[in-house]
Amino acid sequence: MVGSAGTFTSCKDYDDDIDGLEQRMDAVEKLVNDLKAKIESGAVITNVVSTSTGVTVTLSDGKTFNLTNGTNGTNGTNGTDGKPGSVVSIGENGNWFIDGVDTGKPSRGEKGEAGEDGQPGQDGKPGEDGQPGQDGKPGQDGKPGISAPTIYYYPGVEGDEAGYWVKVTIAVDGTETKIVTTEKCLPEGTIGAVWDSENGYLILDNVKGYDGAIQIKLFGNLQSLAFVPEVIDTKLGMGVIDFYSILVPNKQNASKYDFVVTNTPTITYRLNPQNASIKSLEWSFINRVVETRVAGDNANLLSIVKSAAGTKGGMDFTVKANGNLSELKANEEAIVALQAYNKEENTEIVSDYAVVKVADLKQFSIINKDELPAKVVEYRTVRPDITAASDVTMLYTGSLNLYDITETWAKEITKTLPAIGVKPTYVFSKVDKYLGTDNKTDQQKFVTLDDKGLVKVDNEWLAQGTAAVGRTPLFEVSAKVNGVEIAHAFIKVKIVDKQAVEQGDYVLDVALGDIEYSSLAANVGNRYDFSWDRANSEVYDALGLTREQFMAKYVDYSAQTTPKGVTAYAWTFASQDPTETAMAWININPQVALGAGEVKVTYPAKDNYSNKNVVIKFTYNIVHEKALPDLNQDYLIGTNVIQVKGKMVGSSWKLVGAMKEQCKNYLDGYTLPNNHTKLFFRLKATTPLQTGAAISGGDWTNQEISLTTPLTEKEVSRDYKVEMVASLVNGGECVKEYIVRFVRPFDAKIDAFSLKTFQATADSKDLVDLVTITDKDGEVVYEKGAYTQYGKTVYKLDAAGISFAYKLKADASFGDNLTLSGSTVTWYNQGNDLQQNKSAKSIAVITIPDIAKIEVEGNITVLSTANSK
Repeated sequence: MVGSAGTFTSCKDYDDDIDGLEQRMDAVEKLVNDLKAKIESGAVITNVVSTSTGVTVTLSDGKTFNLTNGTNGTNGTNGTDGKPGSVVSIGENGNWFIDGVDTGKPSRGEKGEAGEDGQPGQDGKPGEDGQPGQDGKPGQDGKPGISAPTIYYYPGVEGDEAGYWVKVTIAVDGTETKIVTTEKCLPEGTIGAVWDSENGYLILDNVKGYDGAIQIKLFGNLQSLAFVPEVIDTKLGMGVIDFYSILVPNKQNASKYDFVVTNTPTITYRLNPQNASIKSLEWSFINRVVETRVAGDNANLLSIVKSAAGTKGGMDFTVKANGNLSELKANEEAIVALQAYNKEENTEIVSDYAVVKVADLKQFSIINKDELPAKVVEYRTVRPDITAASDVTMLYTGSLNLYDITETWAKEITKTLPAIGVKPTYVFSKVDKYLGTDNKTDQQKFVTLDDKGLVKVDNEWLAQGTAAVGRTPLFEVSAKVNGVEIAHAFIKVKIVDKQAVEQGDYVLDVALGDIEYSSLAANVGNRYDFSWDRANSEVYDALGLTREQFMAKYVDYSAQTTPKGVTAYAWTFASQDPTETAMAWININPQVALGAGEVKVTYPAKDNYSNKNVVIKFTYNIVHEKALPDLNQDYLIGTNVIQVKGKMVGSSWKLVGAMKEQCKNYLDGYTLPNNHTKLFFRLKATTPLQTGAAISGGDWTNQEISLTTPLTEKEVSRDYKVEMVASLVNGGECVKEYIVRFVRPFDAKIDAFSLKTFQATADSKDLVDLVTITDKDGEVVYEKGAYTQYGKTVYKLDAAGISFAYKLKADASFGDNLTLSGSTVTWYNQGNDLQQNKSAKSIAVITIPDIAKIEVEGNITVLSTANSK
């Protein structure tokens, strides 16, 4: 609770002061409403503090709300002597504190449900400032049972309690009584803010415009849960929960592996809303094992080890497998969903499903934790020679904790074991004897190692410790899980007189720039050198070394992992090939991926504390600009639209277009560029997928695009995204996107007409005679109920199976007297003189198979009796 006190008076005629006060209180009311709206929309309170003038509330989005007590000072005399707010909090001893001073009043602690009586425990300490009880028996939940009344206080904020301390007594039988004391919590005139995160309210009082305290609910009801995955299973379209089984080789049969443990991963679920209340929720998992049939829900797959509030409205759950993951068949998938049961409302919320994946881990190494995350440095698994480089350094006057520089790495997934929920234990030891270069001095004598992994110079033997400088003791480390060794390594330590700093890398850039993909030779590729001229000036001379000194201080180059399509080479100490034309080079062949790439050729320093690693870094950017032909300017609309009007296919007109016609010169004489295997066209894969059109054929030579779903009555055209694709030798693609637009090849109209109102007979008109169809050039292909000669010879519409349907659109004022029978519209009223003309619509729907439906409207005028004469 945060409070702020101030005294206001209106006993004198200070109208300006009163008006100013009213404005300030109106501003406070707006702030409170804004704050309430923010919280109700999902914002979370992160802090409530007092200020020199009032209260500041901070939300999770960083927005702050400052509630002030005005600027009138004591007795309203000078407007500057307002008192600062007071902070009411709970101290470490469980008592209420005001501005850091213990009130002596115990607060309410966490309230757990009493368990069944267990064995008597040791005497507990009496609570400070409370009434000590007799020895209690702890319940099965590990908390002592109630054996004496419990007394605590809370600051009242509503009704008769407002502003006073309230004393609560809970008797042994659970009966609760409250007494409002006469002792005030804070001075009169307080603007108070109680941040009650346990019960879920922000309570504000003494705010102008409100009667009593304002309670703003901090938590909303949980509406939904969403799994936040690190990986998506594209086949199932679900997030993945990864489980890993730790395996070690069987001691009797090295080809077999023994199970050690399964990890306990931590996974995150997003709550909606972010400030959803979790106080009354019980969490559990439901699961299904699915093949192709629907399976029922079970609760036997995963258990929750612990849960905790995460960041940004999420919850983190540490889960364990219940042992049956390995029983899944090859064609089965295990899927799980998180279930939140609200025990107060008897409702439940279930998240989306996630798929559970299980993988075996068999390859582990012990690495230098200090180097993470920049790089993974593995310690040696074979005892190093005394001349080998050291792994770490230790100041002779200091110490080294081996736990701080040790971690276990899972090679198959490139993660540390703690990152997947497995925490190894470590056993450190000094090797028995490690002789120096003189083959006499045992390096191990200079240091001690305690059971906490702490290495120090042996000061009982060497009081000053300077004799230890330059020594290199060797330590052995075993990583164990469930008592089983999964990895083993050696750590070589160099003792120094001042803390050495690794020299890092000496990087020599070979920037190759843009390389056109089609220029790469089909099989051999292209070679790019770091020449001997550069090596002599930028390596040997720059480092002040002869070639022989370089070979003595550096480790020979060895083959390195490179991107697909790139191979790195270098001159080696072992071969010293005098015919080699470059110190290092790379070869790039057509298997290389498009885009930027980097390859490093490294000569590691034997002692990186003395010498920098020599890194020759080749950078390149594989571009591809010459493969795809241009679109045909003769058919292009704008920059990227090709329009299809259709053609005769056999005996009927179809909305079909040849793909090669859409390209410049019909791709006449086109040949595939180097390193390309195919040129073809396809509909772009969009979400949702494009339907209603298809591209036939195998490649550009015979492909056509056609409309497979006719245009609807409302569609004059329809667009499709098409990709021109060149397949590359490297398995990639070069893609150009454009639009193919199908246009309706025919338009139609229906003529307007009038019907007369006769005294004794009806008037009719046949709509068939009124419909006219034209092509896009305006040529008439159908009129007066028949196909024209042009429509028959050019489009063969007489054989196309075109159908006509007719409708009327007339309002209720016509009664049932305007009728349609087949294609004939008839008007015959019921004997009264029509005094004015009336309007209606005729509709013709023309269906052209495989192409389109065309709907047209025409005007109908029903003439009055007088106008019909």
